[in-house]
Amino acid sequence: MTSTFYGQAMQSIRHRLSYWQIAALAILAALWIALSIPLAFGCGDAEAFFLSTFKDYARSAHPYISLSHIFLRFWIAHSCLLVFGIAAVMLHKTDLLTVLIIGPLLAFLIALVSLQWSDPDWLIFTGVCLIGWLVGIVSGGVYCLYKLCVRPVEQRDEGERR
Repeated sequence: MTSTFYGQAMQSIRHRLSYWQIAALAILAALWIALSIPLAFGCGDAEAFFLSTFKDYARSAHPYISLSHIFLRFWIAHSCLLVFGIAAVMLHKTDLLTVLIIGPLLAFLIALVSLQWSDPDWLIFTGVCLIGWLVGIVSGGVYCLYKLCVRPVEQRDEGERR
């Protein structure tokens, strides 16, 4: 009898994470690591790191001009998005994670399609991605506040109506 009780209790506590949630968090974490590398090796100056690493492969004279300021802001926005996404997964809010991911995904696709591959402008690419990440964070925050403020309306029983 006790094993059935504990089995039912543990079954209600266990929640399964879907594979797309794990994949989304893994992609966000891998991108966070990839964004942290230029900041760490460039001592906070991503522009200097990219110039020293990829200077021989650039077609234009200065393809990474003014990239450091926006790159740092993009890293901060991505860190916030990652923390917000981890919290959404830990609280089992798949709807919140979906809202968080839509903005960055659309912005990344727009930036990727509009990128001129012969001579890319990384400042514009990073700026478009930053806008998408901020849209994801703000829309996720607004959605979270909306879900907290709006309570489901309870239906009254037939006995209460009389």
